[in-house]
Amino acid sequence: MKTDMHYFGVYALARAAGMREKAAEIVATASEYVDGAIWDKEVFLKDGRSILSEMTAHRMLDFKNADREDQRRVWLPFHFLPGAEGETPTDKLLCRKNSRIAKTMVRRNTAIAAEAPYGLYLMGITAHVYADTFAHYGFMGANHSYNAIRAGSIDLQVSDEGIFQYIKNKADGFINKLISYGLSQTIPLGHGAATTYPDRPYLRWSYARDTDGKTVERENPKDYLAGCRAMHEMFQAYLDKAPRQGESGAGRKWKDIRKSVKKILELEGDKQARVRAWKEAIRDNRLFGGSTRVPQYKGHKWSASIDDLEPEKIPKDIDKLPVYRFYQAARIHRAHVLSNLLPPNDVIAA
Repeated sequence: MKTDMHYFGVYALARAAGMREKAAEIVATASEYVDGAIWDKEVFLKDGRSILSEMTAHRMLDFKNADREDQRRVWLPFHFLPGAEGETPTDKLLCRKNSRIAKTMVRRNTAIAAEAPYGLYLMGITAHVYADTFAHYGFMGANHSYNAIRAGSIDLQVSDEGIFQYIKNKADGFINKLISYGLSQTIPLGHGAATTYPDRPYLRWSYARDTDGKTVERENPKDYLAGCRAMHEMFQAYLDKAPRQGESGAGRKWKDIRKSVKKILELEGDKQARVRAWKEAIRDNRLFGGSTRVPQYKGHKWSASIDDLEPEKIPKDIDKLPVYRFYQAARIHRAHVLSNLLPPNDVIAA
């Protein structure tokens, strides 16, 4: 998924669940920032305090993507949550749509978020991971032959010829860049072989797995709609536990917004067009009540606060920095997934 879903979609769904404006903005920013926390920086003070960053993503043109340790620490817990289903270790590593593991993660994180000072940030991270199970299922967050797609087998169903050419050109450019940067070995990582096709809400497509030739049919609009409903329910469950983060009159029932959400998801357009669709629905009060303001993504400011951190510049209330609280939440989430959630389900990745 891209910014249209991880930021604007998450913001709209949190507000539709009844969340207050500022809280929803933090949740949405944390959700999108999972794709933006690519820095590995440590800042130590003479008095013993420190900030240790938590990488939750890499750019695709990054040699660290070929590092199995980084795949385990980044892609598995944050982007391709294993479903722990099937008989073999490979089967269990596959990301599964709305899996039992994913639901368990949501319940646990929601309960912690209701009490912790970094709770809204943890909800954003949880929204990102949970949403990705509806887009990334069938692939795993490791460099494995199971992720490979048979050459020439991808079939795209798009009615707009311009959009068809746009996404084809994007895919070809993506593969060519990987090859030119000497990163072709990362193509079987995650959905690299499918390029950005799983991340386009409107796309219906199919492919044949290289390992067994089996044809896999994908209906992104249907999957994304199910994901939106699941996130709406997740935010409602969180607000039941943390009513202080709610806003009277903002919430809407899923049945009342389903049609509007479905229309947004089925729009064949580039990322900017899809973002505009979310913004217009918000401004027209089609998704929730209250303020129709659409906050701009401020993740770059979180990054700047780390870039500017030098030992002599760290404030006394360091624990109140948004990026620090994001790192807290990311650290808690990663440790739980790798050490507590997966091992009892026969997924050993830590």
